[in-house]
Amino acid sequence: MSILSAVIGRYATTDQTIEADISLLRKSPLLDPVWYRESYIDLRETPIDVARHYLLYGAKEGRRPGPLFDPELYFARNPELRKADVNPLLHYIKSGATGPFVEEKRFDSILVSVIIPIYNRTWELREAIESILSQDYQNLELLLILDGSPRETREVVDQYRSDGRVRIFSFPTPSGNAVRPRNKGILEAKGRYVAFLDSDDVALPHRLSLSIRELESGGADVVYGAWIVALDGSRDIEGIHDGQLIKSPPCDFEMLRDLCVPSQSTVMVRKSALDAYGYLKSVMQYREDHELWARLALNGCKFSSIDQPLTRIRLHDGNNERAFKGNDRHWARLMKREYHVCGPRPKKICFVLPGVGISGGVAVVFKHASMLLAFGHDVMVLSMYPNEVEWYHGLTVPVYYIDSIDDYVLEGIDLLFATGWQTVDLVEKIASKRKLYFVQSDERRFVDDTETKSKISDGYRKDFEYLTEAHWIARLLKDEFGRNATYVPNGLDQSMFVDETALEPRGPRKRILLEGPICIPFKGMADAYAAVENLDCEIWVVSSAGLPPEDWKVDRFFTQVPFGEMAKIYSSCDIFLKMSRIEGFFGPPLEAMSCGCAVVVGKVTGWEEYIAHDINALVVEQGDVAGARAAVASLIDDEDLRIRLIKEGRDTAREWSWNVSFERMKELVGPV
Repeated sequence: MSILSAVIGRYATTDQTIEADISLLRKSPLLDPVWYRESYIDLRETPIDVARHYLLYGAKEGRRPGPLFDPELYFARNPELRKADVNPLLHYIKSGATGPFVEEKRFDSILVSVIIPIYNRTWELREAIESILSQDYQNLELLLILDGSPRETREVVDQYRSDGRVRIFSFPTPSGNAVRPRNKGILEAKGRYVAFLDSDDVALPHRLSLSIRELESGGADVVYGAWIVALDGSRDIEGIHDGQLIKSPPCDFEMLRDLCVPSQSTVMVRKSALDAYGYLKSVMQYREDHELWARLALNGCKFSSIDQPLTRIRLHDGNNERAFKGNDRHWARLMKREYHVCGPRPKKICFVLPGVGISGGVAVVFKHASMLLAFGHDVMVLSMYPNEVEWYHGLTVPVYYIDSIDDYVLEGIDLLFATGWQTVDLVEKIASKRKLYFVQSDERRFVDDTETKSKISDGYRKDFEYLTEAHWIARLLKDEFGRNATYVPNGLDQSMFVDETALEPRGPRKRILLEGPICIPFKGMADAYAAVENLDCEIWVVSSAGLPPEDWKVDRFFTQVPFGEMAKIYSSCDIFLKMSRIEGFFGPPLEAMSCGCAVVVGKVTGWEEYIAHDINALVVEQGDVAGARAAVASLIDDEDLRIRLIKEGRDTAREWSWNVSFERMKELVGPV
């Protein structure tokens, strides 16, 4: 038997020994019930048996049983025990030891997470980063959160990627203030304590050590301190001069209701307090820190002030607060309404895609991801293939690629979505609390070989949660694979797909639009062209992949069209023809309806979701080229029919709002 097996066998808690182990813990002076409840604010109002809680939950959550026993130090000196997943205090007691196990007057085993939200700094940012990395307390991690930062700022941050203490996260677009990047940092923080620093401030060398000592010895949940003014001449503040020492007085809830006492760049707070009462609120574009301090104090968190200066804070014309200071009374009133309500606890969500090239299915995933991010969750996309994403205008979620992602980015995921059969194996390998499969079609139809078809079928039998965009897919998953799938319908971006000015004036002939990748046979572009080639009409073609054959007579051809530009093309055409043989939800006809096209489609899975023959479109049998030709010809010749279908199509498009879809997705994902 190995040493590790012996350790597990001797010390692992079982059903037969649990009461005896609890009794041992109760008798030990190293388990301090009063200290335990006071140190972890989520337990203060909870009637618990401290010994039982620590045995079953507390040790696994990294909680300390009392001031005289340091589990992190114990694991550091006995690293094989951490791998064995044993209760450190119980192991210590059973080994015959009784005395304290701490390093006197040292707190080096306590990890501190420092968060710097970043937009557009360079040399100031470098000073801020260096001030943390050169602290006299070195058990730290530095979380650098880029919030839509320009290239020169990203280049500064990239210089620190090789430092093992630094973790870097990035959003592609700016959020407008520091709430989102700070919340990202809190979510990713592994430390017992979280410290904040703005990207243009400088932490003094002893900032972390003084703050940790105060938190560990004084029973506080939030500590803050004095700071030194740094003026660059761009901002005059009455009564303030460069180098001035500003002391922040002790405060309690009554004071915090009216005054924002702590300066954020001096604050260190227990991570457990933020987990219990929530992070910063996005509704608070200003005074967001004031609202957080008041909320923590309302819920019993204790604040402690340090007289010594902790940070050098720059006051200059570019401080973000100056954009909101003129309406301070509004934010003060809002703060007093908000601090009564618990703050957000974002979930970390990842959508895994086979690739992120131009595709309706990819656009749907991007839309869901963007809406969840706007709602307050932390959302990213992981692509197995490094396509460009510029085609999707205004993408707000970060996109990572599997061959270049840092491992830490994939840690701590709450919800992990597979979105194609190619992603299922990867989703199984990545740790997450929940695994889901967003099925957008019967993917077996995309391949010919039986081995791949069988692999796809296996993916529909996984122990995942399933969701889909179409009723027919939900029925397939239930009838063939016994899987219940949540129905999350697609929506239409009604601000994007609207009537636009035509790209060029219309002539006497009606203009027909064909859309789909020409090089993929089941998209039916050859059938669509065959249906209209001999009609008296203009032919416009949009293809995301493949060029028209030489014998096609096309009046205008578009390729790799950015998603946000399609409305202009739809609006330039009179009739939209789609003859695809494989679809999931079938989105382009709905987009064309919204932009004023009369629509003709071939029957394909998904068409019944919103199309009704001779009501809002004309429907022909799949592959019926002659039928499609006749339908298009009738719309060219019969203006009344065309106008009626256009009107009904617009009405249909208005019913398919993304708001309906998002309500379903929110219910599935859960609250922030």
